[in-house]
Amino acid sequence: MRCAIPLFLFLSFLLFSCQKEIEVQLPDYEKKLVVEAYIENGEHPVVMLSQSIDYMSNVNIDTLRKNILVNDAVVTVSSTNGDRERLHFAPTDRAPLGCAYIGDTIVGQPGVSYKLEILWHEKSYTATTSILQPFELDSVWFAYHTQGQDSAATIRMLLSDDPAATNYYQFFVKVHGNDLTDRCWVTSIPVVLDDATFNGQTFNFEIMRGNPSPLFAPNQEMVQNNAMDYYRVTFRPGDTVEFRYAAIDYPSYKFWSSANADIVFGQNPFLSPTPICSNIVGPNVIGVWCGYASNKRTLIFGH
Repeated sequence: MRCAIPLFLFLSFLLFSCQKEIEVQLPDYEKKLVVEAYIENGEHPVVMLSQSIDYMSNVNIDTLRKNILVNDAVVTVSSTNGDRERLHFAPTDRAPLGCAYIGDTIVGQPGVSYKLEILWHEKSYTATTSILQPFELDSVWFAYHTQGQDSAATIRMLLSDDPAATNYYQFFVKVHGNDLTDRCWVTSIPVVLDDATFNGQTFNFEIMRGNPSPLFAPNQEMVQNNAMDYYRVTFRPGDTVEFRYAAIDYPSYKFWSSANADIVFGQNPFLSPTPICSNIVGPNVIGVWCGYASNKRTLIFGH
């Protein structure tokens, strides 16, 4: 796959190889099917399909919608309790690009496994995920960076981990504020977390808002004119913050963990040369089919 040369390597070429021209031959780019799919307790499944693009390509949201989205696949979800449904491609506010394959019948349930089947251009792709049991936080609150409630804050939480299992967690936020409104759920920093260092203990942890892709802003003027607001990782007076926390299975954790660095720094992991641990089985495919055992809290940052 074609990729970018790291900056430090490029600089070393300039410093130490000025007397010799260096030609870098990039391999041909191979397109892949990109799967971004999930099912959450109490919700219908959502499956977003697209084609990967050259890492060196220039893209915008119109290009993605017109040329990258896949809308001619046959997408089916079935469950271990006997349900089966063919999803349909339709507009939805649950997808960053505004359209996805969505269901009307199957609703995510804890303790149930779900199989995803995709047929596209005479190729077959499959994946399986499970919705585990949702968990509750002991408590969650704003942690102010200076004394009083007139400064930026992060979210802090107390989590009592179950000692009987190895647990994997993922967190999201959605801000509705004076200077920022998130259109979609934004992954937190960190993107995912396992209990390797606090198994069976009560853990105090800090959550920040990750840097979302500029492609998914409510409008591009917000990014251009208010970049400091759009990319902020903390919360401010006037913000109402929806905080979503979920248990995920190990294959889903592996995917999100491998994509962690790109997401934290506001990049699309599917445009990156970083190896991604996909749980989708099939030819020339990358992505994730993720089951979420979710709960939500709402925090209001008063003036």
